[in-house]
Amino acid sequence: MWVKTLLFTNVIFLISALLMGTLFISGLVQAEPVGNSSIEFSKIRFEQVTQERKGQKWLALLWSVDCPPCMKELALVQKLQQKQKNLAVVIINTDTEESSEQKRADIIKHFKLMNLKNFHFTQGQEAQQRYQVDPQWFGELPRSYFIDEQGKFHGKSGLIAEEFLTQWLLIL
Repeated sequence: MWVKTLLFTNVIFLISALLMGTLFISGLVQAEPVGNSSIEFSKIRFEQVTQERKGQKWLALLWSVDCPPCMKELALVQKLQQKQKNLAVVIINTDTEESSEQKRADIIKHFKLMNLKNFHFTQGQEAQQRYQVDPQWFGELPRSYFIDEQGKFHGKSGLIAEEFLTQWLLIL
């Protein structure tokens, strides 16, 4: 009997290892990049973040390197981060051009937001990724999603008032 159990356990282990290897090769599961670099956005990763933050209020902030109001929001997030180190914010850059890659990194560094979960859209997939974030969103920026403790998304386009963002993010 114990031989069958041992054999069954080994078969399950091998199937799991093969499945994980297949997922890594297919790109569905990718290791997080080392350091504080941006991660390519994907529906799976966004759902993982949503699950990780389940039960808490958080903010998903979408921005672009050529969006002045976005810079104001990033500056505001930086300011709030100085008050609370573990700020519940995920930032998603919507630029997909290679020329924007360095600008994106420079802006994140400038605002000292390297410790936040930081995604970027992928060239050629921006329409699909925009739809994955919100099928009702047409790309206007800045775009913010206030996610409540029940996991409900409340989207808003345009610059967020500092008072509102402070109340949403800071535990006072």
